[in-house]
Amino acid sequence: MPLSPHLSEPVDVVLHVGMGKTGTSSIQFFLRDHRETLAASGILYPTTPGRGRHHKLSLSVKSDDELARSPEWVRLEQDDSRTFRRAFRRKVLTEVEDSGLSRVLFSDEVLFGSSYPALRGLGKWLTRVARTLRVVVYLRRQDEHLVSRYQEEVKIGETRRLDSWARQDFSGLYDYHARLRHHVDLLAPTELVVRRYERDRFPGGSILQDFLDAAGVELDAAGPAGESDRNVGLDAESVEFLRLLNLHRVEHESATPGLIDNRDLVGRLAEASTGPTLTLPDAFLDEFMAQWEKPNEQVAREFLGDNSGTLFRVPRRSGGTTTEQRLDPARIDHFLGVSELPEEMRAPLQTVAEREARSD
Repeated sequence: MPLSPHLSEPVDVVLHVGMGKTGTSSIQFFLRDHRETLAASGILYPTTPGRGRHHKLSLSVKSDDELARSPEWVRLEQDDSRTFRRAFRRKVLTEVEDSGLSRVLFSDEVLFGSSYPALRGLGKWLTRVARTLRVVVYLRRQDEHLVSRYQEEVKIGETRRLDSWARQDFSGLYDYHARLRHHVDLLAPTELVVRRYERDRFPGGSILQDFLDAAGVELDAAGPAGESDRNVGLDAESVEFLRLLNLHRVEHESATPGLIDNRDLVGRLAEASTGPTLTLPDAFLDEFMAQWEKPNEQVAREFLGDNSGTLFRVPRRSGGTTTEQRLDPARIDHFLGVSELPEEMRAPLQTVAEREARSD
């Protein structure tokens, strides 16, 4: 009896779950641009979950409460989550069946930090689809990931300064050993491939070639060594300007932190971002990393077979950074021009900038 109306035989699945801020955008752009080459090699990189990143895959296993907090779900403008889930699964299985290919590759970095119910739901779905399941995950130093993740949060509406935001309990994400164990328990992969995100250690400096090897894809990335992450980076001043704009929108436009769409604005700010990037004091980051010393050692031994117990072999990057998160109110004119915001935003942003400068 077929597994579903659209899938007659199970397939071999490669599931790239991230984590985020580990070159995932570069990987997904590569897979998108080489979809036909992959198919010629017997591998489907489906379009139903997304042209590049397969964001609909993680959306399909989120609860209704989680969907309500997701900016991507808001942008989809779907009326009924149940209808979305049913239609998504039907369409993706149809695409797999119609392709005639026996291997399928999914990539969505949000899956790494997904809730346990979401992972459990994904695991149940995959048992109906996958003959074998290879899960690929990259791990990045927690301190570097923390400051990089903050920038991504500001892009979707975070209003707190980094030093305040960073004092949350991040154990659910940064206890890598516990999180990997949950992936094993809830997804039941045939194989879990764990890689360190250390650019200097990649073959030829290429995250793409390293990923293809991890995924078991026999394909030459044929790109320049040391590809840059396709995510847009901002300097410290630009991050602070964006945070001030978020504050204004939350206080005066009824916007919701985490659900603000700053994508177009971020692109314009990035073009003028030439200053140092924002980070936290070394003492804070040292203390932050100390929390994960034991689980990191467990990951190195259990998932990487490294008896030294050393998970990350490259020290924290420190060049070109600043711990000062402040925007001189006099700089509002500059950023108003760069961002191409309307002139009527000048006075309210000036007011917010002056208030936040006084609170330093």
